[in-house]
Amino acid sequence: MSESVVDLLLSLRAQGIALWAEHGKLRFDAPAGAMTPALRERLVARRAEIVAFLAEADLAERSTVRIAMTDGVGLAADLYRPKREGVVTEEPLPVVWCHERYRRAEHVSGGVLTKLDSQPWLKELLRHGYVVAVVDVRGGGASEGTRPVEFDPQEARDAHTVTEWLAEQPWSTGRVGMFGMSYSGISQLLAAGTAPPHLAAIVPQMAMFDLYAFLRPGGVFRDDFARNWAETVRRLDTEAGVAAAGDPDIHGLVAEHRLNARVFEQAAALEFRDSTDRASGLALYEHINPAAALADISASGVPVCHLTGWYDVWVRDTTLWYRNLTNPQRLVIGPWSHNKWSDEDIAREHLRWYDHWLKGIDNGVTGERPVRYFTMSAPTGTEWRTASRWPPPHVRPRAFHFHEGPAGTVSSANDGLLLAEDETGAAPADGADAYEVDYSATTGRTSRWSDGYGGGFRYDLTANDRKALTYTSPVLTEDLEVTGHPLVHLWVTSTHPDGEFFVYLEEVDEKGDSHYVSEAVIRASHRGLGTPPYDGMGLPYHPGTAESVAPLPGEPVELVADMHPTSNVFVAGRRLRISVTCCDRDNAHVPQRDPVPVVRVHRGPGHPSRVVLPVAPRL
Repeated sequence: MSESVVDLLLSLRAQGIALWAEHGKLRFDAPAGAMTPALRERLVARRAEIVAFLAEADLAERSTVRIAMTDGVGLAADLYRPKREGVVTEEPLPVVWCHERYRRAEHVSGGVLTKLDSQPWLKELLRHGYVVAVVDVRGGGASEGTRPVEFDPQEARDAHTVTEWLAEQPWSTGRVGMFGMSYSGISQLLAAGTAPPHLAAIVPQMAMFDLYAFLRPGGVFRDDFARNWAETVRRLDTEAGVAAAGDPDIHGLVAEHRLNARVFEQAAALEFRDSTDRASGLALYEHINPAAALADISASGVPVCHLTGWYDVWVRDTTLWYRNLTNPQRLVIGPWSHNKWSDEDIAREHLRWYDHWLKGIDNGVTGERPVRYFTMSAPTGTEWRTASRWPPPHVRPRAFHFHEGPAGTVSSANDGLLLAEDETGAAPADGADAYEVDYSATTGRTSRWSDGYGGGFRYDLTANDRKALTYTSPVLTEDLEVTGHPLVHLWVTSTHPDGEFFVYLEEVDEKGDSHYVSEAVIRASHRGLGTPPYDGMGLPYHPGTAESVAPLPGEPVELVADMHPTSNVFVAGRRLRISVTCCDRDNAHVPQRDPVPVVRVHRGPGHPSRVVLPVAPRL
């Protein structure tokens, strides 16, 4: 793989070599002897590419300021004002900004890596006449202050102050929007909850809804995500490398950040939804839960365009935001994971939303059906679909029951069959499949969960299926489109009073390779169901409170959980598969019990273990 232009320019800068474009020609200034014949030859070979890149780099003027909060704490901010023919645009423009958790800019290989480098689609906003701003959060980057907890309400108040400061600047029209993904997506929603008068639109990309349901879905602790994310922000907050904001003592600011809360230790200590943090005395899952701001966000009336992907850690959360807010809204779900998405699609969606709400352009975005989603493996040219609501109104539930095998498709613990309820043939016989828990079972180190903290995204379920109970359908004779939230019903017993159950929806191709589609997880002691304090779309809600947990009895009990939503065409000639394990070693905390438990998944009319898929009818 050839060296990128950014890496090349950074390496040259480290040698004291400066490059610039002048009237379409490449110019340089270098110390004596630095511009060797070999290096000159490399530059000549890539001249056109470098000149084009440098022209792009001159799209905006970057300046760095410190914005004072109401309590005197200063937040570091980078401002990018568009240029036209090399001259900064003086006319007032709308401003879009990001409340950045992961450093607005940092030193890399002798240069400064900015948000425009890491998120190149932002250049489209500059080209279309927007000022772009990136602001380090309190206690992070080059900003002052400390962080007693993530999503501290003070942070939303800071966002209110920043929004109004941007609106007051002479180069601003007073129409302000926000952008950002992950933490910065959540920050947008919480900022809207404070109702800044000049906040005209937000585009939260991949934003969490329910903190407890994410960190402990079904009562199972996502310890790998929590640990790695906590280590990442600790390093960013306390180690050198952040780009200064005119600070005489950047090292002093970084030292101050060492007082920030220890995120993993906080999360690990809070087992139940109503657990109390010892340091603050607060029930943090309630105090800092994004969903707790629903009423305030709706009351603000700020228009919201939600962006997510089918393999994102927060695709379920995004659909809950959409269902619960009353603001003007749009929902876009692509074939993306948390850190793998299309710059072109992302730029287009931001521009259409901003152009309408910040510039008053009648581009039709509010007249379209508000839900736009990508159906994976659909015929070419038909992948992007629209709907009037979520889930789409045309889908219907279809149950697929667990049967005794063999299916003859995999050397798993049982090789069971998966048959649709409406298919002809024998009804499922009463029975059970025994499974000795395998604590080596894992979906790997490049799952949707590891991708959430930048660990990569790629699945190979072959080894995991061999360590699982599997239920595989016959070869599909026609395409089967699944769009919505699959539901899993497991009837189980165990030799231990508790256990964790990981259930995967997979597509088996013609070669017998199994491809990940979605998953659910439930801890048996957390199987109790309750009523959510919001519109839960009829999905099972597990309260997760200390009093709601109960051990497994001796007789079979039903565990119900929803899988992350998807839209996927299971292609004719392939098979459906459900696999069940009691461990996902690399992605979730599972206590290793001794003796190793033996669980039984029951099936048949008395205990109908099954998956219910939201199926789109064939047209």
